[in-house]
Amino acid sequence: MTIDAEWEQTLFGLILHAGEARSRAKEAAEAARQGEFDEAASLFKGAQTEQLEAHKINADIIRKEAKGQSPPFSVLLVHALDLLLLAWSEIDYTEQYIDSCKRIQALEDEVAEWRKRGSTS
Repeated sequence: MTIDAEWEQTLFGLILHAGEARSRAKEAAEAARQGEFDEAASLFKGAQTEQLEAHKINADIIRKEAKGQSPPFSVLLVHALDLLLLAWSEIDYTEQYIDSCKRIQALEDEVAEWRKRGSTS
């Protein structure tokens, strides 16, 4: 049981972009955790760009199936789609996490300011 080279390249492209999207989202979350919000925003934008590329490949696969060109089932296909779903989830989570980190940082800054004011009174 073999899959043709073109189909294999398609799946590896999906894996590449989805995996990169997930990695950049995780890096963005870590940057946000450390308070590096500009870096987090840059990494998150990269994650979204990679996710868009993965989505284009996935949409092409769906269009082909809709035209009657069903893709051959393979473990590689399952892995690619699994990674795609993980990336989507990671990006959704990361967007919320960055927002939460910003809100926490703002609250910590406000508390520090109140403490500073209280110690000078």
